[in-house]
Amino acid sequence: MALKQKIHLLFSDNKWVLYLIGLLIGISMGIINPLASTHLEKSNTSNLWIGTISSSFFFAMSIGSICIDKKMRNKNIKGIILVGSVLAAMACGIFPLVSNLFILLLLMMIMGFFISLSIVGVQTMLQALTEERTRGIISGLYSFNFAIGFVFSSVIGPKLYIYKPWLPFIIPTVTLILCPVIINLNFHETVIFPEKSKSNVLKKVSIGLKGAFLYGFTETTLVTLYPIFLIHEKYNLSNIGYALGIFVVGSIVGTIPMTYISDKFGREKTLIIMISISIFTALGITIFSSFVLKLIFSFLSGVVIGPIYPLALAVSVQKLSREEISWGTSLFTSFYGIGSTVGPLISSVAMSLFGDNYIFSVCLLIFVMFLFTTIVKREKYGAKPTF
Repeated sequence: MALKQKIHLLFSDNKWVLYLIGLLIGISMGIINPLASTHLEKSNTSNLWIGTISSSFFFAMSIGSICIDKKMRNKNIKGIILVGSVLAAMACGIFPLVSNLFILLLLMMIMGFFISLSIVGVQTMLQALTEERTRGIISGLYSFNFAIGFVFSSVIGPKLYIYKPWLPFIIPTVTLILCPVIINLNFHETVIFPEKSKSNVLKKVSIGLKGAFLYGFTETTLVTLYPIFLIHEKYNLSNIGYALGIFVVGSIVGTIPMTYISDKFGREKTLIIMISISIFTALGITIFSSFVLKLIFSFLSGVVIGPIYPLALAVSVQKLSREEISWGTSLFTSFYGIGSTVGPLISSVAMSLFGDNYIFSVCLLIFVMFLFTTIVKREKYGAKPTF
């Protein structure tokens, strides 16, 4: 296939608009959860409340994703994105102005619930426009833009917060409102969530859903608890920032090449290889005491863990008909939300019981379980080689 034709497949049918929406959602997510925790910490909120409010975002996201499938069949996807974006933006704008913890919890859940509507809607539109042979790289481009937005806002947000605590929350308020505006300006036709398929979709997407849960569990564990692990190892705040930053850089570097490779050699096989390597890179972070080696393994972890999200998303929908894609993306986002909710909680319990070096112990256990169940399933059903 000629290069010009390949580029056309990646950006035709206004896919570039949905990549842009991924960037805007990434900017929003890079502010909401990290700075919500910072805001609560500055308000002298207890760790229990901080953990509860932060986790409620992903819990509500998982509920919202399922509600799309239950309640919004035959509804206009653009209208769902509009409602989700506007209500999430309103809650985000109010959040820094409120001090009551119960109201903050409610606002956080509103943001998670309604952002999930936008995420599922955009991913459903993108996957419906995608040809099977480019599903991996297109999911990778979406995730790449999301990651760029997340990094940008996570760097800018704290600087703005120092100036005025309410100021960074204006960014997701604006970017979320822009999402439906941009979509409606570029997609003039009505896009409908189809009727739910009567086929067993869950069986078709099980590997992708396990990948979504695994990614959510691992990513939020790393972002939430890795800084605490490094503090206990007596590293200063500057070094902690480098360690997290190098992980994100690794994620950005690895996403597009790995998803491109997956389209060539098989997405399930590439996903299995990435997760297998992740076991060793995560171990490297905890085993080696040298900070330079920790940085190297943080980068390598980003390279192999970062692509898991788009790979798992592509695997989730690759066997689905056009009518089943929305159900697949809803389930995918829900499992990601569940993993993100329980990851830091369970991993923090492991750290408390066994020591800081067990920060990734549960993640590693989930990696091994994923590999075992996936390989057994492939052998059971006689999966053909994808090379």
